[in-house]
Amino acid sequence: MLRQMNFYGRRGAVAAAIALLASCGGGGGGNGSGFFPITGPAPAPTQPEVTPVIARHTVSGTVTGLVGSLVLQSNAGDDLTLTADGKFTFATAIAEGSAFAVSVRTQPFWQFCVVTKGIGTVTADVADVAVSCSAAVAEVSTLAGSGAFGALDGNGTAATFADPYGIVVDKNGGLIVSDVGRNRVRKITADGNVTTFAGNNTTATVDGNGTAASFNSLTAIALAPSGDLYAAEFIGNRIRRITPAADVTTFVGTGAGGSVDGNAASATFTGPIAMTLDGAGNIYLAELNTALIRKITPSGDVTTLAGSGGFGFADGTGAAASFARPYGIAADAAGNLFVADSDNNRIRKVTPAGVVTTFAGSGAAGAADGAAAIASFQRPGGVAFDTAGNLYVADTGNSILRKITPQGEVSTVAGQAGAMGSQNGIGAAARFSEPSGVAVGTDGTIYVADTLGNRIRKVAPVGAP
Repeated sequence: MLRQMNFYGRRGAVAAAIALLASCGGGGGGNGSGFFPITGPAPAPTQPEVTPVIARHTVSGTVTGLVGSLVLQSNAGDDLTLTADGKFTFATAIAEGSAFAVSVRTQPFWQFCVVTKGIGTVTADVADVAVSCSAAVAEVSTLAGSGAFGALDGNGTAATFADPYGIVVDKNGGLIVSDVGRNRVRKITADGNVTTFAGNNTTATVDGNGTAASFNSLTAIALAPSGDLYAAEFIGNRIRRITPAADVTTFVGTGAGGSVDGNAASATFTGPIAMTLDGAGNIYLAELNTALIRKITPSGDVTTLAGSGGFGFADGTGAAASFARPYGIAADAAGNLFVADSDNNRIRKVTPAGVVTTFAGSGAAGAADGAAAIASFQRPGGVAFDTAGNLYVADTGNSILRKITPQGEVSTVAGQAGAMGSQNGIGAAARFSEPSGVAVGTDGTIYVADTLGNRIRKVAPVGAP
């Protein structure tokens, strides 16, 4: 009995000890659960992070009517250059749900392109952007000059001119003008600020700097790639050189009237009225009173390229050809000369070898547009090329601005024949007053020396109203 009680007593003690250890979390092992391990639910396995896939879509469309080079832009960052009609697609795809915007960054030369269906939100590939291009129209405005006869410097219409005649575009996009009524060379910045670069109101051949120099009946000007400017003296019968620092010297011509070929110290001229340079730096002159085309090399050697020395009309080579009061001259990229043969109402072409042909004009005085052989002019004056090879003509007697394509097609850009004035406007609504000089910037903007209007006019391409 005693042994039985001891047994049960020992068993109770052990049970009590186990219970105590369990309640206190004691016991052996590293799990703190005593003799009976206690475990919770197993942790869930870590899932890899998944980047959501965003769909991207292309933007494309069609261009029609394009002649030249057009630059489109998508979302102000993705440029696309197009040179022909057809389908186009931007290189950069756009995330689904994002906005897209197609715009024209650079218009084609004398064209105006409009974008439709070019704005929206991308939900799928965009394929219906439409770009339509058409010929631009000419908007005429006044860059500088109040219309009053004078020589005031100033900005825009605060400045005055006195029969502005020759005009060239400088390398900075500004203008240089020969102001013949005051024997001054004027400069005009792109924003219309006018200053006097060289010359004063004195009619004399005086070398010097800036306004200390003077000219004897200043007429034509031409700009060399070096930055030197050449100016012709109609009565002084000399060609003057003006450096970018405004130092004026005599380049060639003795001052005596005549048509003697030779070097700078012995050559003579008679009434040089128009002037241009070719790519090699040769100067070409049109002499009004002798109707000759003269050539001056960069070293000052003078020769006669074409013309008989008397007024007339004849195609031919050298002295076998004849002109009648040539008033304008320009060189194309190949070195051919184009002469405004004023009294013959024609535009003549002269090759570097002196071969003269008729490029445009029937010879009748008029303002008929059309093919070269049937088109007409009235006392054409200044001429200038654009970078596309089109020739612009200041049709002085008609007071209009004309254009001749490389194929000889003649059209009226601005002004109305026989209607003189200084009205700004689009195309035929604009007015000129016997313009003499014309120049074209690299962007296609045309500048006109509106001689009797005493203004410098700007002709820029815009979309049709």
